[in-house]
Amino acid sequence: MRPLRLLSQLVLSALAAPSIAFAIPALHATVPSCISLVGSYGGQAAALGQFTVVVRDIAENPLVGCVVQIDISNCLDLAFCADQLDPAAIVDCGYKRVSKLTTADGSVQFNLLGGSNGAGNAVTLLNGGRVFAFGLLVGTPTISAYDLDGSVGVGAGDLSVWLSDFGTGQPYGRSDYDCNGTIGAGDLSFWLTAFGSGTMAQSCTSQCP
Repeated sequence: MRPLRLLSQLVLSALAAPSIAFAIPALHATVPSCISLVGSYGGQAAALGQFTVVVRDIAENPLVGCVVQIDISNCLDLAFCADQLDPAAIVDCGYKRVSKLTTADGSVQFNLLGGSNGAGNAVTLLNGGRVFAFGLLVGTPTISAYDLDGSVGVGAGDLSVWLSDFGTGQPYGRSDYDCNGTIGAGDLSFWLTAFGSGTMAQSCTSQCP
C-alpha cells in the first residue's frame, strides 16, 4: 500500500491543479446522493452534516490513502468555510474543494462547514456537487446548506431565504435537505431540526471567496 499512500500525498500537495485521472485500477465508490453544508458551535461542526465516502477497487478491496475531494465549483451560490475545524481536511478555496484521505477500510468521513449567499441568489439545481477519488469523478451529489444567508449562524434570516427558494417553485439544491428533488415541508422540517439543535449558531469565521 506504500505506493498508493505516496501517490495520495503527491496529489494532496498539488490540489491547485485540475482533476487528473491516474493509472490505477478501476474504482468502486459509495457516495451519498446528497450532502449538507453545516454551521458550527464552540469549535465543533454540527454532527448533522456527517457523511462517509467509501472507495474500493474493482475486486472490492478497500483503497487506503486514496485522495477524496468534495468539489462545489459548479455551485455558484455555495461556499466552504476556509477553516473546516478538521485538521485532516485540506481546503482549496480557489477550486472550491475539500480533500481527505481514506483510512484502512477505504472510508473517509466528512463534515463540511459552509453556507450560501442569501435570498434571490440561488442558481444551482440538483446534483451540482462533484466527488472525486484519485482524480476520477465518482459521484454528483446535490449540495444543500443550512446557513443560507452566510451570517450569524442558522437563524431567522436563513428561514427567510428558504421560504424565498420555496416560493420560486424551482428545485434549488441548497434548500433540498431531505434529498427528494423538490423543496417542501420535509425540507422545512430538517431546517427546523437543525435550528433547534443549537449546533449551528456560528457561521464561517472566514468563508472561501
